[in-house]
Amino acid sequence: MLLPVSSRTRIKRSGISPLHLAAECNRDDVLEELIDAGFDVNSTLSDERARLYEDRRTSVLYFAVVNNNVYATELLLEAGANPNVDLISPLLISIRHGCVKTMKLLLDYGADINPYISSHPTTFPATVMFSMKYLALLKFLMDMGCDAYSCFQCQYGCGLHPAIEVRRDRYNDPLVEKQPNPVQVCIFVGEMCAA
Repeated sequence: MLLPVSSRTRIKRSGISPLHLAAECNRDDVLEELIDAGFDVNSTLSDERARLYEDRRTSVLYFAVVNNNVYATELLLEAGANPNVDLISPLLISIRHGCVKTMKLLLDYGADINPYISSHPTTFPATVMFSMKYLALLKFLMDMGCDAYSCFQCQYGCGLHPAIEVRRDRYNDPLVEKQPNPVQVCIFVGEMCAA
């Protein structure tokens, strides 16, 4: 009843699509209805809305993958959702969850197998980092063409690496409990015996 009278312009101005809300709440039936009604599966959250989430998610697909909702993920991908839109790839989230089915779906629909996290620049592939505790996933990713060669490249080669400057202050130093010396122990035991 609401679909025909809803203003797509106002929805766009709100910064969030009903698809995002349906995916976030795991409402697969609503998600299906909205896709059938022609809502854009590649709509993204506005910058203001994305800042409300620590991971800066923007796509509807990201919400489905974060919830580990395989059905919604498949539904969105079949409808044309782009798996390479978000700052943190949904593929990395599926690897973190250890969900092989979601991971295969994303790769089948064109997810980049070598995504990087732009906020943490490194030559070490994020897919390898995220799959280290799941060796079967790591092997699967290697078989699919993950760039593991970059794990063995160093900008310094076999030469010396520059020294890491270590700054110590009272806030960064670990708290070390000091053991009492033997004289302190004897005095304490002597006091206990006298009492």
